[in-house]
Amino acid sequence: MKRSARIARCYTDQALQAAQEVQLDKRSSHHLSTVLRASAGQAVQLFNGDGKNYAGTITSTGKQTSVQIDTALENKLESSLRITLVQAIARGDKMVGIIQKSTELGAVAIQPVYSANAISKMDPTREAKKLAHWQAVVISACEQCGRSTLPVVHPVLSLKQYLEQCGTPESDEVRWILSPAASASKQWHSNVQAISLLIGPESGFNDDEIQSANVKQFAPVQLGPRILRTETAGPAGIAILQAQYGDMN
Repeated sequence: MKRSARIARCYTDQALQAAQEVQLDKRSSHHLSTVLRASAGQAVQLFNGDGKNYAGTITSTGKQTSVQIDTALENKLESSLRITLVQAIARGDKMVGIIQKSTELGAVAIQPVYSANAISKMDPTREAKKLAHWQAVVISACEQCGRSTLPVVHPVLSLKQYLEQCGTPESDEVRWILSPAASASKQWHSNVQAISLLIGPESGFNDDEIQSANVKQFAPVQLGPRILRTETAGPAGIAILQAQYGDMN
């Protein structure tokens, strides 16, 4: 059986509606015309983060690609489980992979944090550039995996700042902090709708940080007998949570 071609998907930050022709910006035009090698007359699917897919046809390509939108449909790929990944900033380009995989696995938000054993605090200019890059990674991951709602990448906080702003968990919320020293057994809860998953840097959290997280009801857990790298732990944890509580069961 011949496999049908996959319809190209592309993000645009403008308002969209059916029966409308839109001109895409430089980034979106490049993505369709150069990266995906789309051509005039080809079917395409646009999204702008409002949870809908906008199906249409490419009318022209090049530096300013145009699309005629035919229909707008609700995209039902979002999990009912709201997962927030609280990730200590990893070194090098590891954050790119963490954010990419977390988006594909259905996280609704990523909160980067500085911790005692993580990288040093970045200056405001570099931090802003990192945030913009991470948000671009989210967009690219959504284009690939089919999501039409963009996970939020929150501004960077220190772990102390993040924990200070955490209130009491709601009755349907669970909080986990990954720790190799935790009990091997996990307590599974019922009626879970939201989960915050706290992941340390390459050298892990120190004892004071773990204690501060415990006070905010982050329960220490293991994900198995092996110690996972920081870039593995978040996506692995999200996949386990989606399998237990979400839409991967």
